[in-house]
Amino acid sequence: MTSKSTLIGLGIVLLIVLAGCNSPNTGTGEQLAADTNQDLGNVTIGESYKYEVKITEKNQYGLVQGQPPFVMDNSLERQNLIDRYKYLNDRTNVHHVYLLSENGQVISYYTAQGKVSSVNSKLTNNRQIVSSNQCLQSTHREDKSGCFEVVESPQMDGSYGENGDAIFFFTTDGHYVEWNGIYLVSEEPKNIQSEVLLVDEVNDGGQTDGSS
Repeated sequence: MTSKSTLIGLGIVLLIVLAGCNSPNTGTGEQLAADTNQDLGNVTIGESYKYEVKITEKNQYGLVQGQPPFVMDNSLERQNLIDRYKYLNDRTNVHHVYLLSENGQVISYYTAQGKVSSVNSKLTNNRQIVSSNQCLQSTHREDKSGCFEVVESPQMDGSYGENGDAIFFFTTDGHYVEWNGIYLVSEEPKNIQSEVLLVDEVNDGGQTDGSS
């Protein structure tokens, strides 16, 4: 008869053999890859991302503590913006405006009185919120946001739509100029040596003709 201790010993040996057969450290590379893919089912997606976020935050916190940003009592950026708006809002300023081609050739040159503006600037808001009274009355829930919508507002001349991508200004002699190409604006004239392609000439009748 086989003793109980012999049976226990055989069982332990059998478990060791089976464990060795199922070990992920044995077998070919293809088998290891297959085992790895099977094990991925037990991995929580995003754990490495969360870990990296914690590391990044810890690192950044240490840098901020060691090199904290200083508190500014004066901003040159804000002062530049203030000075710019003051300057541009002065109608007595004269600007030299060069209208350029795509390759940088000067097409025309003007002296502008005051500011060069965008044709898309508006005196009033270009959008307005409208509501449906019928919707408001028939809707009993607290959230009635669906009863409102944003629509385009008419411009001051009663029309709708965009004006295109262009700038406009008034010359020192009171003429209106609009341009939708490349341009250069300067407080001082530029020493441009290239020939101007388009020259405005005023004839005896007071008419302005463009000639090249």
